[in-house]
Amino acid sequence: MREWIINAIIDLPVPWRVFLLSMLPVTELRVALPLGLVWGVEPVSNYFYAVLGNIVPILPVLYILDPAIQLFSKVPFLKKWIDKILNSAEVKKKVYEKYEIIGLIFFVSIPAPGTGAWTGILLAYLMRIQRWKAFLSISTGVFLVGILMTGVSLGVVSLSEQSSIGVGIIALLVLISWFWLASRKRNRK
Repeated sequence: MREWIINAIIDLPVPWRVFLLSMLPVTELRVALPLGLVWGVEPVSNYFYAVLGNIVPILPVLYILDPAIQLFSKVPFLKKWIDKILNSAEVKKKVYEKYEIIGLIFFVSIPAPGTGAWTGILLAYLMRIQRWKAFLSISTGVFLVGILMTGVSLGVVSLSEQSSIGVGIIALLVLISWFWLASRKRNRK
């Protein structure tokens, strides 16, 4: 079964791979954009497919989130998982709540772990922002982070064509930043 899924994805045209990867909560466009460039998708088309893929699930998820949380919270092992996710989002909510719409745009547009459209949906849900306002705010954040990630990705791809040392340095900086952010998060608890 797994091989069939992998082959089905590999057989898709590359722009559609970018689109589908952008829809997933784990990858979003932060992973799909650089991969699309590495796979040879022209930057403007790559941006379009990644942003569109990241935006498509926002409005449906905003509409089904509340009923889904209520339904799945009735199952004990799912309730623990849902509570963990909501508690994590609740911590982030406190930082951005006073800025509401602008805070949500800013939050989604930060290319860091634990931010993005899917977590933005949770924040909008917790802050009780109207669905259309939340959709527009999250979409704006996706447009902005798409521009930022395209620029950064083009720089990395350009460096990789010139020197593998440049890619190594960038990868090292990304890893150091990632671990630093993770350690700060652990120290706050």
